[in-house]
Amino acid sequence: MGHLPITILAYFFNSIAVLIDKYQLAKNLPSPLLYVFYISAFSLLSLVVLPFTAVPPLFVFSLASFATVLWTLGAYSMFSALKVGQATRVIPVIGVLTPLFLLAYSFFTGVITTSEILAIVLLVLGLLFLVAKDLKGSLTKREAFFEISAALFFAISYTVLHEAYTQSNFFTVFIWAKLILIPIGLVILIIPKTRHIVLAKNTSSQNHTPLWRSKIGILFLFGQACGGISEFLLSYSVSIATPALVNSLQGVQYVFLFGFGLFLSRKFPKVYSEKYNPLIIALKIIGILIIGVGLFILAFSKPIEIGKVPIGVTFSPRFAVELGLDPKEVFIASLDQLQIKKIRLPVYWDEVEKSEGTYDFSQVAMYLDEAEKRDVEVILVLGLKQPRWPECFEPDWAENLPRDERYKRVIRLVAKEVGFFKDYKNITHWQIENEAMFDFGLCEKPDEKTLELLQNEVAVVRALDPRPILITDSGELSSWKHTLSLGDAFGSTLYRTTWNPVIGYARYPTIPAMYSIKAQLMEWLLRVPSKPKMVAELQTEPWARGSIRIIDMPIEDQIEGMTTQQIRENVLFAKQTGFSPVYLWGVEWWYWMKVNGNPKYFNTVAEIIAE
Repeated sequence: MGHLPITILAYFFNSIAVLIDKYQLAKNLPSPLLYVFYISAFSLLSLVVLPFTAVPPLFVFSLASFATVLWTLGAYSMFSALKVGQATRVIPVIGVLTPLFLLAYSFFTGVITTSEILAIVLLVLGLLFLVAKDLKGSLTKREAFFEISAALFFAISYTVLHEAYTQSNFFTVFIWAKLILIPIGLVILIIPKTRHIVLAKNTSSQNHTPLWRSKIGILFLFGQACGGISEFLLSYSVSIATPALVNSLQGVQYVFLFGFGLFLSRKFPKVYSEKYNPLIIALKIIGILIIGVGLFILAFSKPIEIGKVPIGVTFSPRFAVELGLDPKEVFIASLDQLQIKKIRLPVYWDEVEKSEGTYDFSQVAMYLDEAEKRDVEVILVLGLKQPRWPECFEPDWAENLPRDERYKRVIRLVAKEVGFFKDYKNITHWQIENEAMFDFGLCEKPDEKTLELLQNEVAVVRALDPRPILITDSGELSSWKHTLSLGDAFGSTLYRTTWNPVIGYARYPTIPAMYSIKAQLMEWLLRVPSKPKMVAELQTEPWARGSIRIIDMPIEDQIEGMTTQQIRENVLFAKQTGFSPVYLWGVEWWYWMKVNGNPKYFNTVAEIIAE
């Protein structure tokens, strides 16, 4: 909230500067290049205060200089758009596009909260109401090109500048960033064509004095002073707040332009060709009110705080065997070397009830015993559908049973599982089925009978043990309509890269906030109270292509399919969803890579957990 009054004041001064610039470009100044030159000339003032600043690191200076060059290109594009278009359209359009470009970046870095997204949506919607009338008729391709260019340059500039401010103090970065403009001004003077433009005489004056010495120079200097104050205030706002939030407030500038425009359009109708009628005024008032709501939400939004999110793993003894590993060896190494304190452990039906009515839970108990020795918390997965392909694990004797009869056996299985394992105090949750309502794996297509089975399993477990029940679902491909309301906790899968035979590898266009927004929306629609949410399955192993098993893929394809950098990015992405804890998927593969001479995956996860 600290940046809010500073940002609003900055846009007040900027609106004055913009209106003066539009007047000058329409009546007195032949080229937007003049602005770039004089901005460069004013940067000489930075030399006066330079001795009073610290010398920034080379990297910070490079960032600040690059941001300033981008900002100057943005300013040139904005002035070019102002020369051919209406100020009351040009500035709002840039004001819409700039935060959208910034949001495209912020979405993928997860630095914007749900409330901030809502606020920015409202600000953009308000801007659309304000400029709806102005988008018709006189908008040319040339103007649109300059508006898009200006917004893109500004967005990148503010992002780079914000990074510079995080690594050094504001005053040092602000002053040293101006130095790059001095050689830009010299280049403009050296090139004959551009020198002629900036030194051209004022043909509207009787004595043909140079523009910079004519009477319009006073107005020009006043406009530049307002622009300079605005830039200083905006730069300070960017140093203490997210660039997307600072630039989303650019809609406030149009509020000022609207007020000034009511007066100037009457006094200078040829320059400020804004026309007002009751409909236009109503649209603008609605837009201003929507912006006001967005500002209110922004004022009370809290920044995202990513604390220490517990990291666990899903461990499948069955998959370890498929990889040719000793599952107990992998399990013990994972606990001792990775220092994992949270495990999600499947119980495969075809392994614990090979003959109908005869149950053998000894192998699962062995893993629970080893976890208990190390104070490791366990989520035990019960029922028919379990982690790992082919998802559903009916024993041979149950495959040909009628569906209703088979489901009765599943209910009996779940009761037996809870009855046997409930004495283990390190079991924190009973997970019932794995993504039961998601159509994936060699399973029957989910329908009302599937949902009925899931509900019955929940009822049986509740009657036998008070520990919380976890229900999971696909994070990207399910609506969570049925699953979010069933259990005491909810687990979402989180996959960022998948493969299909049509397009090959594809990356989901998701953002961290999508998961929390989706959960809040579905809880509201379902009228259910909020419950703990976790990432039950985070992709940290390569996606096998088609029917090919991971170990059948060439090693270089495996490495390309999941790099250690991707693992780090995926873990950060998962933390930014706000879901906790996060269970990683692929511990068996990391260990397989390690025993085959590539320990970097196993070591990377150890570092992540230690961090």
